[in-house]
Amino acid sequence: MSVPKGPANGDSDSASPAETQGPTATGREAELEAELTRVNGVYLRLAADFENYRRRRTQEGEEQARYGAAPLLQALLPGLDSLARAVAHIPPDARDGLAEGLRLTLKQLEDALASQGIRRIVSVGAAFDPRLHDAVLAVPAGDAEPGTVVAELSPGYLIHDRVMRPAQVSVAEAGAEPPPTPEGGPGVAPAGDPTDGRAGRSRN
Repeated sequence: MSVPKGPANGDSDSASPAETQGPTATGREAELEAELTRVNGVYLRLAADFENYRRRRTQEGEEQARYGAAPLLQALLPGLDSLARAVAHIPPDARDGLAEGLRLTLKQLEDALASQGIRRIVSVGAAFDPRLHDAVLAVPAGDAEPGTVVAELSPGYLIHDRVMRPAQVSVAEAGAEPPPTPEGGPGVAPAGDPTDGRAGRSRN
């Protein structure tokens, strides 16, 4: 009796489990890779947003530390102006207690402002700068260079690199050309001038 032979190795029609699940596993891996890419992109965007936020907060903190006292210090400037005007009216040779006390108080206040980065704008003799100066008057230049500040009406102040208050100034401007001198010298009307009663008269 002959024994039926089974199917030879490699000739089986049935596929292995790995072969059966191959396409499904490959698709699942692709889905996971796509999801990982998406999540990684979200993470990178969030990390960039957080870094921008951190930098912005750092900058705001630095500006607050640098300029945070500006409103209070600006409110003190009118009092400083009044005190400076009072000291300016003290005779230079006055050495009484009141005079010395006012001078010392003004210096202490100016030193306190300087410690906070506040300094007075240099105006007289400087070229007019619209960022620093507020031109209140325009005066004939005279010996001054046109466009220069010739007088300071109210001082201006900076806090670090920002203008707290521009200086109110008067600025030299080039004067108009003088009118031409009439022929014959000053006070002599030109021939035919209607202001001269003799001009235009007919001779008898």
